[in-house]
Amino acid sequence: FWPWQTRGFDFGEAPAASAGKARGASMETVGDRIAKAQESGDPAQIRAALLDAKASGADAAQIDQALAELDRVEAGGATTAAPSQPPADGAGGVEDPNAILELRAKAEAFKKKGNERLKDGTKSAAREALEFFTSGLEVRCSDPVLNGQLYGNRAHVRMQLRQFVEAVDDCRKAIASDPKNIKAYWRAAKASLHLDLCRNGIDFCEEGLKHAAGDADLIKLRDSCAEKLQGQQQRRAQRAPAGRGSAGEFNADEAMAVQEKLTSLTEQSEHLKATIVRKQRQRMRLQLTQQNVEATPPETKLYNTVGRCFLLGERSVMEESMKTTMASIEEELPKLQNASQELEKRKDAAEKELREIVSAFQQQTAAASAA
Repeated sequence: FWPWQTRGFDFGEAPAASAGKARGASMETVGDRIAKAQESGDPAQIRAALLDAKASGADAAQIDQALAELDRVEAGGATTAAPSQPPADGAGGVEDPNAILELRAKAEAFKKKGNERLKDGTKSAAREALEFFTSGLEVRCSDPVLNGQLYGNRAHVRMQLRQFVEAVDDCRKAIASDPKNIKAYWRAAKASLHLDLCRNGIDFCEEGLKHAAGDADLIKLRDSCAEKLQGQQQRRAQRAPAGRGSAGEFNADEAMAVQEKLTSLTEQSEHLKATIVRKQRQRMRLQLTQQNVEATPPETKLYNTVGRCFLLGERSVMEESMKTTMASIEEELPKLQNASQELEKRKDAAEKELREIVSAFQQQTAAASAA
């Protein structure tokens, strides 16, 4: 079930004739060890077999790739068939203190890796950082402060990727996990400001100031939200039917601003729709997997997908993991769908606003020509 099971290792060019038989016998022995290690599902045995294969002349690049995947498995806490490893409970919490510390250490490691990737300052590095923060949350450690930091850091990345709706949602989760996470309030308000949800932005700032009275960043952002909200209200008043007597009240700068807002809303809406489709497909695949697992006899071996390979897993742990993932999807989908509907309404409003501006310009041009 590992990548090299189907294609085999490349042991390089054929050896000299005098050493051919000995080398061939050695390769066959190494291959047998790898096969047995794979069947056991024990990472330690797999690692030892891979190192032996490398020392015996197997393709170093393939070996290094396999070792890297194995490191990722162990860092990510993938489950093997070790009978001494107790399954996690439904919430991901474990009563064993050592297991709790181990889960926290894994989540912390993913957070550090995500932070390191962010230092590159590129979009590809940001996407990798997002995956690391997500992996840290999937560990489901019981430390609410650490989980709040992971949600907050992921929200920060989503803002860099202009995924403002998802960023606000992650900030809400960060606040729910750790109400004293001041950065989460600021990021939630900033993302809301990008969405033109100024009232929401003010509310986030006010809530944050209850925990950090006098915080300069929150006060400044609150004032920015209030200023933008006031401008929105004034423009609505100017465009009211009773006050639309003059065609000159619209200008080119405002038209460009509305066009940029419409473009941004369209991009966010398309991204959100793609996310919903991806979640729906994930739910469908998970449902089929659950059905297949339920239909298999209890003694059937089950394997976890890990990158481009598979590791032997414990049935009860895998079933619980699928159940938890399904619950998370069922919880997220309605929120994403509601957010998508709200974005569509705001996009329609921006389109209407732009049409009104264009119409006003046309009236202004006609009036100037007639004069």
